[in-house]
Amino acid sequence: GVQFTLRWLIGGLLAVVVVTFSPSFVYLATPLAVASPLARADAIVVLGGGVEKDGCPTRGTLERTQYAVLLYRQGLAPTIILSTGLAKYFNEARLMSEIARTEGVPEQALILEEDSRNTHENLQSVQRILDAHHWDTAIVVSSPYHMRRVALVSKKCCSETTLLYAPANTDALYQYRNFLHRFRQARAVYREDLGLGWYWSRGYL
Repeated sequence: GVQFTLRWLIGGLLAVVVVTFSPSFVYLATPLAVASPLARADAIVVLGGGVEKDGCPTRGTLERTQYAVLLYRQGLAPTIILSTGLAKYFNEARLMSEIARTEGVPEQALILEEDSRNTHENLQSVQRILDAHHWDTAIVVSSPYHMRRVALVSKKCCSETTLLYAPANTDALYQYRNFLHRFRQARAVYREDLGLGWYWSRGYL
């Protein structure tokens, strides 16, 4: 009855809490991270990670953009494609562009993709840009927990393009700094697990 269901619910929540704050949490996070040996490519693709209500980039957006700039400076590609999800109040691709230009990337080396609403559309739109320029290799930058979904979706959207996966700040996914840091990690990992399930149900994977 209701009491039995309530016990299972409470037990399940306690189990999640215990796993989240135990060393075994790493085993939940590890399958999400996908990384490739990097080589020179035609372009670097950055997938947006959101914008705060005050117009500032989220930590994910900032880390991804800065890492893409680092790869650009290392000469791994001459162009950065900034692919966004539509923001309610702020244009994410333009915000990433501002960050990249502040870091010294010339405007002519940036391509903005401003119409996507999710990872699936990001990769579809990026593929159209790559096709239009006759480019067949790209380095994709996103957060480490996001990379498994990116890799799975790209098998359908970008099957004829060679994509190299470059997660930004991978170490942060596995470190335990404090309660708040682990809470943020867990929120990202569990949300991504739900995202994978949703994408599977939609046939995107």
